[in-house]
Amino acid sequence: MVIRSGSRVNIFGSKSIAALLAVLMGFALLAFWGPVAKADTSDDLARALAGQKYYVSSDVKANTSFMARNGNIESSIKDEVNKVKGKADTRIAVITNAIIPSQFGGNTDSYGNFLYNTLSKPDVLILVNPQAQKFSIFSDALTANERQQLISETSAALTANETNGTVQLADKAADKISGGRTGSLITTIVVVLVVIIAVVGLAAFLLISTRNKWKQRLNGVEQIANQVSDQVVKVSDDINFLPDGARAATDAEFGTATRNFSEANTKLSELRGVSPVQLLLKGADYDRQLNLTAAQFQEAGRSLNRVGEQVRRALP
Repeated sequence: MVIRSGSRVNIFGSKSIAALLAVLMGFALLAFWGPVAKADTSDDLARALAGQKYYVSSDVKANTSFMARNGNIESSIKDEVNKVKGKADTRIAVITNAIIPSQFGGNTDSYGNFLYNTLSKPDVLILVNPQAQKFSIFSDALTANERQQLISETSAALTANETNGTVQLADKAADKISGGRTGSLITTIVVVLVVIIAVVGLAAFLLISTRNKWKQRLNGVEQIANQVSDQVVKVSDDINFLPDGARAATDAEFGTATRNFSEANTKLSELRGVSPVQLLLKGADYDRQLNLTAAQFQEAGRSLNRVGEQVRRALP
């Protein structure tokens, strides 16, 4: 209804006044209650887990019956992820079905696997969905049986109080991973030590074996050298009994024999100083040198035999 007052038109009819009051009341309510809370999304969850490593969704915190039992859940899981970071990189999220994207059909485990890979696979991801009464753990550092065992061990605590149960589950998972890594490290150290001992033992065996074989070969050549040395002394004494005229015929042969003996003796002295390591590295070369040295001693011995025959024929 429009009410006219003189020549003016009064636009404030009863319906207009009611609408205006409704708008003003709405503003008053907004001012009293504050801004409308923004619903959580899966992106909010992923960002929080990547950064601060824990998350409690707004839907969870809006559940008065849940929060009556778990009033300190956010601070507790925050303290937990910081406490166990020296043992395992642990991420914990407490959610409801509303935060799970539609393509996962409300399946907490399917979404948890996706989330775990999205986070570049931390050591542990624990996903608590009290609405679905679901507690899940994701970790490549634990086998499926180990993960299920951890859930079973903490099921009573999780049922009694979600906060305490989640903290216990995170503790047990971090301890399991830390213990496994310690055991793996000890195993690795033991294996490395065994390999080192085996290598050192094999090297020692090769060095000792090579040294002993070389020593045996040197002894064989030294026996030849001693025999030739005795020949040199004997033939030299015999030559002294020859007349001057007859001695000239033996001097050349005797000189060749003693020269070969001296050269072979010098080479033998050098070969005595060869180490087992040198033999392992250049064994074939040293074998050839020792064979040549033995042959030179033998050639000197043959020359001395010929000189001895000449001396015997020349003596009266």
